[in-house]
Amino acid sequence: MFRLLNINFGLFILMISVLVVIVPYSNIVVYAETSAVNEANQSGAEANLKYLFAVFFLVWAFFFGYTFFLSRRLKEMKGEVAILKKIISERE
Repeated sequence: MFRLLNINFGLFILMISVLVVIVPYSNIVVYAETSAVNEANQSGAEANLKYLFAVFFLVWAFFFGYTFFLSRRLKEMKGEVAILKKIISERE
């Protein structure tokens, strides 16, 4: 069961990572008159905003995914503790 959760969590993180890489570059269009080099040579704070947003999104996606994973695991552990308490009370 935990193996399935780990696989699902890994697939979720993979999908989010792919989206983070694809989405920022999906609207880039280079025409014959323009140069893609000009965009790469930009200086200043706005030059790397795409990368900053991608990392920001990835960190939050990982945080919420990990929180979801931990909440599911905590729920399972509470169930196991309840079962163990029941077994102990039946023996006494």
